Amino acid sequence: MKRSIRSQVTIYILAAFVFVYSFFPIYWVTISPLRGVKGFFEDSTSLLPTSFDLTFFINIWNETNFPLYYKNSFIVAVATTVVTVIFSSFISYVLTRFQFRGKNLLLNGMLIGYMLPPMLLAIPLLGMFISFGIEDSLFGLTISHIAMTLPFGVWMLNSFFKTIPFELEESAWMDGASRFQALYRVILPLLIPGVISVGVFSFIVSFTDYTFGLMMVSSEVNKTIPIGLAGIKESTSLQRGELLAGAAMIIVPMVILFSFVTKYFIKGLTAGAVKG
Repeated sequence: MKRSIRSQVTIYILAAFVFVYSFFPIYWVTISPLRGVKGFFEDSTSLLPTSFDLTFFINIWNETNFPLYYKNSFIVAVATTVVTVIFSSFISYVLTRFQFRGKNLLLNGMLIGYMLPPMLLAIPLLGMFISFGIEDSLFGLTISHIAMTLPFGVWMLNSFFKTIPFELEESAWMDGASRFQALYRVILPLLIPGVISVGVFSFIVSFTDYTFGLMMVSSEVNKTIPIGLAGIKESTSLQRGELLAGAAMIIVPMVILFSFVTKYFIKGLTAGAVKG
């Protein structure tokens, strides 16, 4: 009995340590710019801000192109998420419900592409985009992000489709439903955790990407937040407070988004792993 209590206490202590270790950087980046110009230097070691001043946030929003960067990142992330969810769903459905030559080669090829470092994908993609005339554009950047998120989406939903009995579709067909109707009305509701997982992953990866944004975009009007924030650091006289405010405006929406869909994300990962 004592050993069981001791084990539980140890687990709780380790869990608390992991939580603090993971959450503290996010917390510190968020509260630091809220101290204001005076408190940023005087209270820099305090764990709690003595005042809440939005000066740094207002400065970076009004004195730089940060709103443009934010809009570009949001457009690219939403487009990447929508395309990844739709295409990965249909590709995974075909891979799990049809038998054809080269199916395993296709799936393994996509997984290999996902495991490659982003820079190895960015270089040949940039050459292709220059040939097609879509370099330095949000369209080209979106395609490069999809090349990174689509293999993960296919891998996850492919495992997820395998957990859904084929008999459910057969029953729908016997009731007069077409293949698309069976997919939309019977299979899709069961895929919601997996779809949400793929969507959250795709949005976060695209919204926070630095490598592809650095390689694919050169003009100021097409820069996304990570690239724009790095440029602000190098080309302006703004203080660290403004830069931390910009970082906070990147991190906080991601944390809020993830907090709402955590249970679906975990369920999608575990369901795809059990029978995959």
